[in-house]
Amino acid sequence: MNTIDVPVRDQNNSSGESSAANAIDQSTLLSVDKALSIVEILMRRTEPLSARAIAEAAGINRTTTHRLLNALMHRGWIEKPAGTASYRLGLKFVALAHVGSLSRSFFAEVRPVMEQLSELTRETVHLGVLDGFDVLHVDKIDSLEHVGIASKIGSRGIPHSTGLGKALLAAGPDRTIDEYIAYATGPNPRSRLTDGKAFREELARTRARGFSIDDEEDSIGVRCLGVAVLGAGNIPLFAMSLTGPSPRFTLERALAYVPSAIAMAQALSTQLGWEPSTVLSFGCVNETDG
Repeated sequence: MNTIDVPVRDQNNSSGESSAANAIDQSTLLSVDKALSIVEILMRRTEPLSARAIAEAAGINRTTTHRLLNALMHRGWIEKPAGTASYRLGLKFVALAHVGSLSRSFFAEVRPVMEQLSELTRETVHLGVLDGFDVLHVDKIDSLEHVGIASKIGSRGIPHSTGLGKALLAAGPDRTIDEYIAYATGPNPRSRLTDGKAFREELARTRARGFSIDDEEDSIGVRCLGVAVLGAGNIPLFAMSLTGPSPRFTLERALAYVPSAIAMAQALSTQLGWEPSTVLSFGCVNETDG
């Protein structure tokens, strides 16, 4: 059989070209990620921020921060008020966000699923997103029972002790988990995580089974079941949780709702751009899973 020898030099060149392309793609991805982190920081603040404050909040060096700020100003996404050295969201960004909200309502798409969960379980349904190292509650439907859980839209929770937070972290990339554990076990967390290794193992179980449990960890007398909703690229967009008084919302009762909660989260994920690569199957769920 005839063979053709491929020169080693050509193989190295091909590999080098591929590596260079990957490096460019990675560099572009990191730049976009950093720019969006700046926009998100400014979205959370009502007052303009200095470049130094933005750099510290985003964890980006000053030189890169100034470069990204100039690029965002060029596109009209942010602006620097006259006579100041601070930055805020630009009117163009605010206008585009307003137009976007008119063409597509987030809550109109999500609320029907929340209402389904509420009618099925008669417990409080929360909707939350990760905001830095906090869980931000952005919507809720109160329990249909006489006794429910007191909570407020706009309140913040601790990711490692809440169903919403655990579901979001478990559904996200390992890098986010690493960053959170480093913060929560570090010198100045809002609430200290005492055992990072055990929490990492819990997140691995949560990721494998598709749901999280807050078994009275965040608040005595309150139990919670959380499921993440994914978007394109398997990125977690937000999480939904069922929350109820622990004497009524027992662990057994919470686990009984797992298949329905996951099915609804998957249907909503598909609606929002997620493309499943595998289909979850449900075996016997017992109390040791919590």
